[in-house]
Amino acid sequence: MNENNPVTSVVTIEDLTNSQIEDVLDLAAEIDRDREALYGVASRHILASLFFEPSTRTRGSFESAMNRLGGRVITTADAKSSSMAKGETLADTVRIWSGYADLMVIRHPWEGAARLAAEYSDVPVINAGDGGHEHPTQTLLDLYTLRNEYRTLEGLRIALCGDLKNSRTVHSLVYALIRFGAEIVFVPAQGLELPDHVRNKMETVYDRRIERVDPGGLQALYGDDSALAENSARVDALYVTPSQPHLRAMYEEGAKIDIQLQDGRPLAIYVTRQQVEREADGHGEGSAPRAYPRITASTMSGSDFSKAIIMHPLPRVDELSSDMDSDHRSKYFVQARNGVPIRMALISLVLGLKPWRSGSKPQPWSGDAGQITSQPDYIQCGNPDCVTQRESQNAKGEFIFFRRPGARFVCGYCEREVQPSYFARPRGEVYYPIDQFRYPSWDASDSLFFTDANDAETLGLRPALIAARAEPLAVEVIR
Repeated sequence: MNENNPVTSVVTIEDLTNSQIEDVLDLAAEIDRDREALYGVASRHILASLFFEPSTRTRGSFESAMNRLGGRVITTADAKSSSMAKGETLADTVRIWSGYADLMVIRHPWEGAARLAAEYSDVPVINAGDGGHEHPTQTLLDLYTLRNEYRTLEGLRIALCGDLKNSRTVHSLVYALIRFGAEIVFVPAQGLELPDHVRNKMETVYDRRIERVDPGGLQALYGDDSALAENSARVDALYVTPSQPHLRAMYEEGAKIDIQLQDGRPLAIYVTRQQVEREADGHGEGSAPRAYPRITASTMSGSDFSKAIIMHPLPRVDELSSDMDSDHRSKYFVQARNGVPIRMALISLVLGLKPWRSGSKPQPWSGDAGQITSQPDYIQCGNPDCVTQRESQNAKGEFIFFRRPGARFVCGYCEREVQPSYFARPRGEVYYPIDQFRYPSWDASDSLFFTDANDAETLGLRPALIAARAEPLAVEVIR
């Protein structure tokens, strides 16, 4: 790493500080003004484009970006055309390809695959989407689209609609929007609400609380499903921030919060399709219909949406009607085109071909960063699509331990949560319910955690009959 290239890989949006995000957007704006300005800057560099999932916009724009920079692209069509079809591990595949190129872009169906790739690659890795986990470069072009529209990223109001559970674009975008002080309204499809691990991260790492709200005019987005949505789809909003403590009194627990859409503030509506390829609960193709927010010329005809813009990461199915394509509020094709200048800028900065003007200033977050621990003996990530499950021999099995809103371990790769049920203190003979792990002096790394009491009893531990207590202080009596 050198001072002009403080970023080595971009696995999640959190690998970039706010100032670095703005560097990417600023350079993309320069490129937009003059597409020839950076031509040839990457003439001595090769990009390895490894897409193990289908892609149109991300792959096309990355490869177009590298070609416009004067670089070259080497690629594999899919997993079936590589030695992974013969049983080669992802780690070995990455080791080999990193010897052929100067930069690697990878899309993979396993959550956490991009982090594993970065751990084994000799060159920087950019995550082009790892399962349902994150898609940081989509977030960059989304932010660029928003900034071009509103001339700022500060204090925007965004409605995120559709499949919030499985959409990696939403997960990355949420974290970035929080950092720029956005007000976010979540308008999910029935049963596809924001997953708990994302909600908990918003609360603990970013210290942002989500409130239940009255959807107001946003109820219209459910169209014919409005009656079903009213009873089954939870509409939430991220309103309250630590920098605005005076607002907390306005939103007491259980209070009804109205979303005022005609207050003069801009509104961006970000729609996502149902990610049927990631559904494992019987709600995929062919399942019973559920309330799903949809954008049509009819639903957008109300005065509540007269100043709104429509964004979508694409591809679309039936959640975004083609009758909106010529509407001046629709920005999704502009959004897709923005992928080229954004990825040209990111490639140039990550390779050190252009300097990071803002350096690597740390983020000023006051939230809980958690405690990094090596894999506890009896704690395992339960996500079947996590790289730790698919390629456990090469994954570190690292977790981050959090005490609130309840004791839990977060997988270092896919960020899914594991909630232990019991714990035992060092050199102890008993185990306790996890809700008694409450003393700040207790270190998670020297305790044992269990999801099943049988594991504790196999070690000869017995259930505690009294509540766990902090160890007594050692004192010296002076006569």
